[in-house]
Amino acid sequence: MNNNKFFKLGVIALSIVLIACTGGSEAGCPELGDRNLNVVATTPMMGEFVDQVAGDNVNLTVLMPAEADPHTYEPAPQDAGTIADADLVFYTGLKYEPAAVIKLLENSACSQTILAEIGENVFPIEFEEGGHDDHDDHDDEEGHDDEEGDDEHEGHNHGAYDPHFWFDPGRVVYAVEYIESKLSEFDPDNESDYQSSLATYKSELSGLTGQVSDLLSTVPSQNRKLITTHESLGYLEAKFGLQVLSTIIPDVDSANEISPAQLVDVIDVIQDNNVKVIFIEAEAPSVYAETIVAETGIKAVEGLWVETLKEGQTYPEFLISAVELIVENLRNTD
Repeated sequence: MNNNKFFKLGVIALSIVLIACTGGSEAGCPELGDRNLNVVATTPMMGEFVDQVAGDNVNLTVLMPAEADPHTYEPAPQDAGTIADADLVFYTGLKYEPAAVIKLLENSACSQTILAEIGENVFPIEFEEGGHDDHDDHDDEEGHDDEEGDDEHEGHNHGAYDPHFWFDPGRVVYAVEYIESKLSEFDPDNESDYQSSLATYKSELSGLTGQVSDLLSTVPSQNRKLITTHESLGYLEAKFGLQVLSTIIPDVDSANEISPAQLVDVIDVIQDNNVKVIFIEAEAPSVYAETIVAETGIKAVEGLWVETLKEGQTYPEFLISAVELIVENLRNTD
C-alpha cells in the first residue's frame, strides 16, 4: 500500500475519532438556536453558489482552496472536524469529488440528512458512452427521466452524468434554487433573506446565457471544433453548439497515463476533422500535449480553467473568461 493510501486511511480514521468526541450522527445534530448556520461547501465553485444565496446569514467554510484541482484534492486532517461541526454540507456529487472526500463527508457529518448533493438537482446531461458525438441536452422544463446510470456507462470515472454543469448558466439556476430550498429548510427564520438573495442572483444569471451565446456566435460554425485535456465542456457543447471531438486524458484518475493507441486516436481525430486548436486545461495539463502538437501542427492554448475558481473570482467572471479564451482562439483558425 502506498503512502497516499495510508494518508487517506489516516484521515478517515481521524474523522471517526472526531465523530466519537463530538457526538456524531448517533447523537444527532445540535440545535441551531440563535447562532448562524454552519455551512460547508466542498469546492470553491459550490461555495460561490452557496455564498450568493446565504450571504451573512451563515458561517461558510469551503474545504478545497482556490485553484486546486478538485479531482486530486486530498482531505486535510482538520477537514473532519469542520464537517463534524457543520449543520449543512453542500457538495457537487455525480462522482465529482474524490472518493476520500465523500467517505469523509459520510463518516464525519452529524447526520446523513445534512449532506446535500447539488449536481443531481440540476438535470445533468449524460456522458456519451465511448465518445463526444451528441450530448443530449435534456429539456430544462421536463428534466430527465432516465434511471441512474450503471457502472458500464461512465464518463471519465465521474459516473453516468457530467458534473461540470457550471458551463450552462441555466443549470446553475437550478443549483441555487436547490441551495435556497435547503438553507430555508434548515434555517427557516432567514427564509425571506435567502429567497431575496436567490431572486437577485437569478437575475444576474439570466443574462449570462445570452452573453455566452453572443460570444460563441462570433466563431464561424466550421471553426467550432476543439480538443481538450479531459471531458469537461459537455454543457458548452450541448447548450451552445461547440464540438468537443476528443480529449487527451481518457480518465481523470489516470494520472496522465494513456496508451500509444489512445494517443494515435487523438491525433487521427485532429487530422481527420481538421481541428486547429487544442486547449490545455489549467487544472489538468497533459504531458502528451507537446507530442500531439509536434505530430499535428495544432495550436496549443494554455490557461483554460474548467474546474474551479481563482482566488476572489466570481462565477460569472470564471465563465466569461473561459468562453472568451475559447472564442479568441477559435474565431480565426482558417
